[in-house]
Amino acid sequence: MKTRSYATLILILLFTQKVRRADGDCLYDKHIRQCSCSLLDLNDIMTIMPCLPARSFEFNGGIFIDAQEFDERTIKSLMDMLNVSLTKISLVNLVLSEKYLAAFINVISQVPVELLSFENTTFVGQSPGLDLKKSAPRIPSLQFINTSSNPLIQKDSVFDSFGNWMSILRNLTVKESQLSGVPCDNSLRFQSLSNLELSGNLLTDDTVSSIFCDGAFPNLHTLKLRSNNFSNFETVCQVVSRYNQLQHLDLSLNEFSAISNSLCEWQPSLSHLNLSSTGLEQVIISLPLNCEVLDLSHNRIEYLNISLPRLRELYVSYNRFSTLNSIGHIPYLQVLAIDGNPMKLLEVSQIQTFEHLRSFKGDNVPYTCSCSFIKKMKEMVNSNLTVQGWPEGYTCDSPESFRGKMISDVNHSLFECHTQLFTAIICVIILLLCVSIIICFVKICRSNKTRSQCMETGNSNSA
Repeated sequence: MKTRSYATLILILLFTQKVRRADGDCLYDKHIRQCSCSLLDLNDIMTIMPCLPARSFEFNGGIFIDAQEFDERTIKSLMDMLNVSLTKISLVNLVLSEKYLAAFINVISQVPVELLSFENTTFVGQSPGLDLKKSAPRIPSLQFINTSSNPLIQKDSVFDSFGNWMSILRNLTVKESQLSGVPCDNSLRFQSLSNLELSGNLLTDDTVSSIFCDGAFPNLHTLKLRSNNFSNFETVCQVVSRYNQLQHLDLSLNEFSAISNSLCEWQPSLSHLNLSSTGLEQVIISLPLNCEVLDLSHNRIEYLNISLPRLRELYVSYNRFSTLNSIGHIPYLQVLAIDGNPMKLLEVSQIQTFEHLRSFKGDNVPYTCSCSFIKKMKEMVNSNLTVQGWPEGYTCDSPESFRGKMISDVNHSLFECHTQLFTAIICVIILLLCVSIIICFVKICRSNKTRSQCMETGNSNSA
């Protein structure tokens, strides 16, 4: 049944396009069950035959403008026979007109597809909207990566024709596509959206209020806004913190270095917060009280005094911490990453204070390899704790004789580990020897003096 369904899908594509002769066969990867083709390859059905078991299709390369070649009656008759489920359809390195795109979506509108993805694609055309059918496509996830001339997002009226589809869409990604804003009217259409990613775009503090206006994205659970042009943490926080179902928030790779004391209060639902690479020098902002995963890596933080009773994972890699004492009270911490910090005097006992810790990452740190540190570090590695990056990433910075050497290869001699004790013992021995010599010398002197006196007494008596 499935093979027949895939063949039907292929026939649909063949009947709804006029294409030039294929330059080569489709490539099928049986390990991931993906078929890679050009739309031009659809001219010869023999090139598609190896792809019948595929669960995903990638159509790569080409310019497709004219949509008049789609035969709606043929599509309808073939759709009745279609019963296929695909994980993903990708259109990569293409130029598509809006009309062609609408025709393509109408072709697959009744095919269950988990994700429709456009990558390195340019959209052209000046049509006021897409002429989609009344029934929404059975596609819950839509993805745009590195797209240009992006009318689908930047036009005020284009979502009018998307209608029902936008209202049932659950996952939307618009990434690295020079997106500068989304009108509030468009945002309001995404009533079922659960996951939204707008990373790598041109969003600013001035546009965030329009995108996340009142009533927009009411069911949002995951929001990724990394690598945009946000600079005012308070503005972004006040807008985003309204979402009472939001669980994951990613604001990384934005520049919040000029951050001031924030009065923003997070919703209890927020459990994952990513503020890595945001230029933070200190954390004077309010953090979600129910936070379970906090990423503050790649900043300039020297001191962190936080109290998060539910925190399970803390990432403070590549900051300026000199000791773990400056992190705060985190009683149930399970994962800790401190790699890339200048912690020369790291005390293993500080790590052991986290009773529930099960994973530790501390490579690329300039360790001072004292005897006690080496011993405790090796004991920690041999315990139930997972030490990530061991042993290659853990090297000595001092003393000079061990610089650059892996900690696992360092074996101090008994004398090196107890230098002070041995020095004290040697000093005591030398002192005792000196005292013994002095005592012996005094005794000898006294013995010689007594002998001399006796001889003098004897001589006087003889006289």
